[in-house]
Amino acid sequence: MLTLAALVPFLAGDPETWMRFRGAEGAGRAAGAHSYPVRLDSAEVRAWSCALPPGSSSPCVTEELVLVTGARERELVTVAVARASGTVLWERAVSVPALEKTHEIHGPAAPSPTSDGKVVVSYFGSFGMIAHDLAGQELWRRALPTPENTFGTAASPVIVDGKLLFVQDAQQGSFLEALDPASGATLWRQERAGFASGWSTPSVRPFEGGLELLVLGVNELTAYDLASGAERWSYPGLTDEPITLPTHGAGLVFATSYNLKTNSDAMSLWSWERVLVEHDLDGDGALERSEAEANTSVLSRPDADGEGDHPLTLFWRFLDVDRDGKIRADEYPKLEQWVASWEHLNGVVALRPSADGKSSELAWHYPRGVPECPSPLYLDGRLYMVMNGGVVTALDATTGALVYQERLPARGPYYASLVAGGGTLYAASARGELCAFKSGPKLELFSTLDLDERLMATPALAGGTLYVRTDARLFAFRAPD
Repeated sequence: MLTLAALVPFLAGDPETWMRFRGAEGAGRAAGAHSYPVRLDSAEVRAWSCALPPGSSSPCVTEELVLVTGARERELVTVAVARASGTVLWERAVSVPALEKTHEIHGPAAPSPTSDGKVVVSYFGSFGMIAHDLAGQELWRRALPTPENTFGTAASPVIVDGKLLFVQDAQQGSFLEALDPASGATLWRQERAGFASGWSTPSVRPFEGGLELLVLGVNELTAYDLASGAERWSYPGLTDEPITLPTHGAGLVFATSYNLKTNSDAMSLWSWERVLVEHDLDGDGALERSEAEANTSVLSRPDADGEGDHPLTLFWRFLDVDRDGKIRADEYPKLEQWVASWEHLNGVVALRPSADGKSSELAWHYPRGVPECPSPLYLDGRLYMVMNGGVVTALDATTGALVYQERLPARGPYYASLVAGGGTLYAASARGELCAFKSGPKLELFSTLDLDERLMATPALAGGTLYVRTDARLFAFRAPD
């Protein structure tokens, strides 16, 4: 049986590769002592860039390749790019009769590919899984029904310790499965009854004698034994829209839980009185459709360029119960009651698993600066988060005490998670702006670069190179020799 000491270097990963979403463990940290570029605004650090089909999946980096996915009409594409030159070496496409319905902010190529250095596996909600060798030869495929997922699929497959792990949380038939990467054969399967749509990719944590998968699902974080799929422990009361990855450090497990209702950084739901003051132009105590169309949002995420806003017209059919073309005072409480039903926690939590691996307890909770999509990052005894507007929060990982909370120059919405290498953290806004800043007790900004392209994907770090995937291109940045 492996000891914890033996597992730690295994999980740290190869410093030359980044084989899954957010790298080894899903932790977002590059292994090894490589230096990574800090002056992103300097032309000499830009090694190359190449065109890609549209997509929001993050790069997977093997010894010689950078692998991403994309979509062209009804073709779903796996693309292999040479690390050294940026040359596209091969593309392999599968055609589907129809694409799954997704949220407007992302498309049908959101899950990131994964590799073990021999096989690369891609997953598309509109198709299923397909595996190629590193030369692009198809090895196997596993067609899967398009899941009934509220906003479309996003959770990525990952290869850990010889197992291909795949979680599919949907409105029906949710499950976690381990497969043989070489053949696609099932090794074990764990049904996840009661879990609805989710978009979180599993991360990994060692325990004395093995590894456990950390899976954030609707209202609950669950830890599973990697070897058998057996549930070890769980923690309830968390987000009803699981997107971020859990992570760990200092003997604790960290997870974020976003609740728009109680998030003090967001705009709370307007009262009916405020709705009337702002939009009841004829003063009749009700709201007609033409009046409601002037409203941009009655409940809003902070500094997100309008993404995630909730305008009154979004709720029109929901609120106009009697279908008379107006919203009245006795109908608006239906929206207030819906928002009031969101009872889950808002904040980042630190959980302490028990020694026997059968339970966990809350070590601390911090309620501010909570990201909805970007995952937290543990580094050098601190937990870092970035939220919309470029607000970076650093907490003492052991106690949850605030170290600092500052704003980066890159504003707007954030979907990409923080990553770190060589003591430098990288934040990527959806506007296409990259910020490099130092790991430490205060925010020390190195540089900011505007790529002037939509940027949804989490960057990758390997062998001293930062790989950044925008909607249309893949960029490589290397520190000068």
